[in-house]
Formats: sequence, structure tokens, C-alpha cells
Amino acid sequence: FWLFAGYAGWGPKQLSGELERLSWYMCATDSQTLLKELARQSSGVDPRDAGLETWELLMNMIGRGETANDCSGNFDDLMLKEWGRGHLLKGYGGEVGVARNPLWGGGGGGGFLEEMDGSSVDDKMKEAADMALTEDLKAGTLLRGSSADRSPFLLRKQELHHSLLLVIVEDDKATVACMLNHPATKGYDIVGYSKGAASLPLRYGGDFALKGQSPLIWLHCSQKLRDSGVGSSLSGQNEGIYKCEQEQALEAISYGIATPSDFLVISGVCVWPKLGGSLANEVKRGVFEVVPNEKQSLVIETLQTQTILTKDNLAENIKRTQDAWDKAADPDSSCTSTGTDVVLTTGIGEGFDEDDDTVVFNSDKKVSELADDALQKWIATFLLGAPTLT
Repeated sequence: FWLFAGYAGWGPKQLSGELERLSWYMCATDSQTLLKELARQSSGVDPRDAGLETWELLMNMIGRGETANDCSGNFDDLMLKEWGRGHLLKGYGGEVGVARNPLWGGGGGGGFLEEMDGSSVDDKMKEAADMALTEDLKAGTLLRGSSADRSPFLLRKQELHHSLLLVIVEDDKATVACMLNHPATKGYDIVGYSKGAASLPLRYGGDFALKGQSPLIWLHCSQKLRDSGVGSSLSGQNEGIYKCEQEQALEAISYGIATPSDFLVISGVCVWPKLGGSLANEVKRGVFEVVPNEKQSLVIETLQTQTILTKDNLAENIKRTQDAWDKAADPDSSCTSTGTDVVLTTGIGEGFDEDDDTVVFNSDKKVSELADDALQKWIATFLLGAPTLT
């Protein structure tokens, strides 16, 4: 017998549309072949392979072996293997999905097909409420995405991988923050600048907007502008990153107090409800790391060198994000990357180690590098609108 958990479904004409777009290959085979393959899988196929061996077998059967070979080991295959590791692999304690959140340990809360009774739900909510009482984040705190070799944002929310996140609202209901490091393809044109036409990159800050407030958030970290009374300190300590009204920023530029590059202009925010997994809890788990206050100016100055996103400067903008992320590191923190350039030679062959979880299963691809690739794919797809660029 074979036991299956869940099924795949399509809406009316959805599957036929996918066939027309060549998302699938038609494969005529007999039931005996499939049964033999299922029997083979049950006797030792590693879940981390994510069914790729079966797919290659069927591709060869329909005369498309060359196509299968051409794409073997590409980005999509590597991501699928990581999905298999995160959702199908059984841990030492019997839990499934050991890599769902690699920083949270074990199956990481919410395991595969996990069910909770009423008391368990109450316990979870009480635990979240108790943890909310010990929040230590405040507005003006700058965070950076985890430095772990195995990024918690590999399989989801790739835009947060090596991100720089600024907390702008902190209350008893939620934490509101915005990403600073994602220039979009549009700019804000500055009118009346003494040195001629200028355009600031609009930055994607998140999927939400603050109700009743301007859709654009203007930020600066300039001592000159602080002394001139432009904006107010997010932390309330008359230091760090300041938030100002659009009119204030434009007026400061027109009077020559500021230059356009003194500001970051953000569109959108991210929201972490306190009872849904607060941002402070994610900091405690290592998903995000606090940037020292003395590093804030340096980080902002580096981000200010980014430009409006184009196909030509995609790689350069990402490089400047990485530079800013590197500069944001806390030298006194134990949260540092443990990557190594040593070539692995044990296991299935040279360059591979099937027990080393810093590389993708049955490959020599570092998981940290795959996370970087996934971030670039996300930017190319959702900010640049060019999913096939990378």
C-alpha cells in the first residue's frame, strides 16, 4: 500500500492552459511502470532528492532525456531539493519538515499537517501574549536579516534575505517596519533643486500602507538636517534615523540645506502582529539581528548610493545592499556566518558531502549562495518585472 497526504487540484481549464504554455509534458505510461517506480521510492529514495530521479526517468521514457540533462542541477532543481528537505525530511524526533525554519530548532512550530486541540491553541496564544510583555524593540531600531549560512528566507519571503529593516511603529498590537534596501524601477522627481533635475529611487518597503498617513515615508540620518529641525527622531532620543514630512524634505532641498541624496523614500511597510509571531520574537530566535546604533549612519550612507532599479544595474544595486548589510554587523555579537570555502571531499564524491547541510543535497552548491540567487530572482521578478533575466 501507499499512503498519500493531500492532493493537487486545478480550476476549470487551468491545467489545459498550463499544458498549452508547456508547463507540463504529456507522458503516456502504463500502471505497472508507475507501481514499480513507487516501490523503488519506498525502499530508499532520499526525500531531499524531491522526486527528481523519477522525473528524469519519465523524461527519458518520452524521449526528452536531453532536455532533462540540460536543466539538471539548475536553480529550480536546487530550490526543489531544499523544499523537499524542509517539508519531507523526517527529523531525529520523528517530526517532518526539519528545515521549515532552520533557526527555530526541530520542526519549528507548525509542523507538517500539525493539528492542535482547543487547549493547545489557548496555550499558544498565552505563550505569545507572555512573550509580548517582554518586547524590547522600539521605533528607530534598525535590523538586518539573519547571517546564518542557512537563511530562514530561502523558501519564503526571499525579499527579507539579508534585508535592512527599520522599525517605525511599536505598540501593544503590532510592530510596523519598512525595508530600506530595495530600490524600485520608479523614482520621485525633485522639482526646484538648484543643481538641476534630480530623481530619488522609490524603495519597496513592504506590502502594507499606514492608514491615514502619506503613502511615502521620508527618512534621513544627517546631523546637519537634525540641527536644522528637519523631521523628528524615530527613537525619540534626538539621534539615529529621522522621519520627516515630504514637504519638509522638499523645502530643505529647495533652500539648499539638503541634497536629494540625503533622503531615503520608502513606499509600503511590513507588519508583525504581536499575537501572530512578533518581530521581537524573531529577533530573539536569530531571524533578524539588531544593528548597533553607531552603525546606522554608515548603513544609510551606503544605501544612499543605490540608484533607480534597471536591468543594467540590478547586480550593482544588490552588491550595495550586501555592502550595507555587511557594515551593519555587530562586532560583539555571536550571530555571524560560519561559512567556509573548504572543498568538501567526503560522502558521495569529490565536492559533495551528503551530511553537510550547508550545501544543497547531492550538489556542491552552498545554501547561502542559493539564498542569494533566490533574492536576485525575487527582485528581478517582482520589482523589475523580468523573471527570466537571471
